[in-house]
Amino acid sequence: MWVLELSDAEVAVSRDGGVHYREPGVALLEREPVFGDAALASARLRPRQFQSQYFSRMNAEPVVPGIPEVSNQADLAYLHLLHVKSSASIGDDDELFVAVPSGSTQEQLGLLLGIAREAKLNIRAVIDSAVAAASSARLPERCKLIDVLLHGATVVNLSIAENARRESVQEVPDAGLMQLLEGWVDTVADRFVGETRLDPLRIAETEQQVFDQVCAQVLNNGELELSVAVEHRGSERRVRLPASALAEKSGQRYDLLVRRIGAATTLALTHRASRLPGLAQRLRALGHRLILLDANAARDGIWESADILRGDDEVAFITSLPAASEAVAPEEIPPTHILCDAVAVPLGDEFHASHHPRAAALGNAFRIVRRASGHYLAPGAETEVLLNEHALADETRIALGDSIRCRQQEFTIVHFAGD
Repeated sequence: MWVLELSDAEVAVSRDGGVHYREPGVALLEREPVFGDAALASARLRPRQFQSQYFSRMNAEPVVPGIPEVSNQADLAYLHLLHVKSSASIGDDDELFVAVPSGSTQEQLGLLLGIAREAKLNIRAVIDSAVAAASSARLPERCKLIDVLLHGATVVNLSIAENARRESVQEVPDAGLMQLLEGWVDTVADRFVGETRLDPLRIAETEQQVFDQVCAQVLNNGELELSVAVEHRGSERRVRLPASALAEKSGQRYDLLVRRIGAATTLALTHRASRLPGLAQRLRALGHRLILLDANAARDGIWESADILRGDDEVAFITSLPAASEAVAPEEIPPTHILCDAVAVPLGDEFHASHHPRAAALGNAFRIVRRASGHYLAPGAETEVLLNEHALADETRIALGDSIRCRQQEFTIVHFAGD
């Protein structure tokens, strides 16, 4: 079975534990439309040809400027789905389960099914992505799930009993990744002007360089410090700034989200929301308890309920799934600290290598994040990290006794059994 997670922020296709496609839901309209990462790489070079709202709109509104095969938003959604189908090698008869954002309307879902039929995609069920993610995590009876898409954020009220059920959804249209990115790029550009007297926003090529690096370091890697380089006329200029500067720039947009969330409660944050600079800290400071969801939470929830979803011949929009309260077996003794040179430091919700007093020089070589299903180790951008003497390439779950080595420093994951 195939699982398609369909949103403007991320289109992901998985099968049998492997991810076959994961790129943003954006397009560049030239002679032939270009999709995903390739389109994002030209977003600032060709802004008039760049399109990023066709999945969030999913309607017959015109695309301006269009091209012969694209006249409206639905045309673009259709062509992108064909691109995904080809890239992932999905067969016409392969069963496909689709997770969509909680704010999707019945009209959009109806159009999606029509587009899928045209593209010969065999959709068996359409599932609310927040419900799918919640069903695979251990959550309290009442909580809210926060997700951030390209053009808005969502606050989903959930009830968890035998089923994970969506009670309601609120949209925050001015707190999307695109709006946040605009502010972050401006912040980096201001630093360039102040330190190098070069304004990268005056030249499309240098603006694209800043945009690419901010996307990679903030949205993909969650770096605590940004190092952004711009090449212009044969010379390179570089600035460094803490991610806290981006958090400060985003304060007003975060406030919009905070007001929709309301009183202190338990919040489940998707991987997109948890990577936003300063958002988790702001929510904790307001008294919220945070549960950080794995990037594959929605996919896992759908897989665990596959037999139930197959049981109905009619394709429906699923807003309730069995809650897997023991989706991940609880650890008998969970990790609590990281040990280096006889000094143990608490892992907390997020630990960076530089947090350890014996490893300040490592900077952002690696980080450890606590999610609903356990602790995960992720490498930084440049320094090699070994987990149990094997090179670490991607985010990996860790357990007690695991060894982490970076440069000359060695760490051990331990449990502190104090009061």
